[in-house]
Amino acid sequence: MRTENQNLIGSGRSTKAKPRKIGRSEYLTHRDSKILTYLWRWKIASTTSIHEAINKISSKYSTYKILDKLERSGFIGSYFDYEERFYVWQLTSKGFTVIRKKFDELAEEGFLSENPNHDRLVQAFHLGEWVTYHSPNIIFWTEQEMRRFDVADYPEWVPRSKEHRPDGYTRVVGANKAYTFAFEVELSTKRISKYETTMQFYKHAKQIDRVYWLVDQSYTREQILKAKACVNDESFNYHVFIELEDFKKNGWDVMITNERSEKVHTIRENMQEICGDFYRDLMETYRGRSTVHVHLNNLKVIGKTKT
Repeated sequence: MRTENQNLIGSGRSTKAKPRKIGRSEYLTHRDSKILTYLWRWKIASTTSIHEAINKISSKYSTYKILDKLERSGFIGSYFDYEERFYVWQLTSKGFTVIRKKFDELAEEGFLSENPNHDRLVQAFHLGEWVTYHSPNIIFWTEQEMRRFDVADYPEWVPRSKEHRPDGYTRVVGANKAYTFAFEVELSTKRISKYETTMQFYKHAKQIDRVYWLVDQSYTREQILKAKACVNDESFNYHVFIELEDFKKNGWDVMITNERSEKVHTIRENMQEICGDFYRDLMETYRGRSTVHVHLNNLKVIGKTKT
């Protein structure tokens, strides 16, 4: 079994950068520290995701050079997935040691991704277009944070339970009230008994206003809904579904369907309805301009042709 200190993960491998030259100073800027923290929270991130979140005011190529510097210094590593053919960045043990001091106490030590393809989809689904806009009205609690912190240290708006751990929670302080959303990414279908446990959790999780499911096939959705019926959950428009291929293609302009397979609205329309005026102050609302795709960009070098 591989440990979190090993570089090999899943079907790919970490690419090794040339070490920094002897004599060069090694230090971290405030921006470097933000990158390390971003990678810890989301486990992995593409070059374009980091650019959009942290270094958008600079050129894309300058973002790559910052990441290259951090890799050469041993703080982060680049990972290539041979099956899905994408590059992402991740912390190294050295990088985690640097940011570990930011946290007073962790219930469980760790930082790496067990499934990079799943986690990049989680980031695209959970963080989505909010990566571009930093608003105090939008708060995230990631799967990494759920796993590493004790439930007593969870925010008050997050269910303080280890019975089930979704792929993320988002708190949206809207025009009229605050909403808490759970996000689930299902790339393979589980047993109905497993989904029954999940449905029981959501049935009694009064803090959660809606559960968004990203599913790779209709059979997965059917199993989830069968489990919902098994636990006598009669909620409506509470569990909603998005098809993976449509999401990859359309980002936040993807259509959401409810438990009855009725088309409800797009993710963008949903967020606009909930947020009210401040959404329009933050975001572009034109179709075809979704920034969700920055999380799924497969390139390591951006802004300049690799030579």
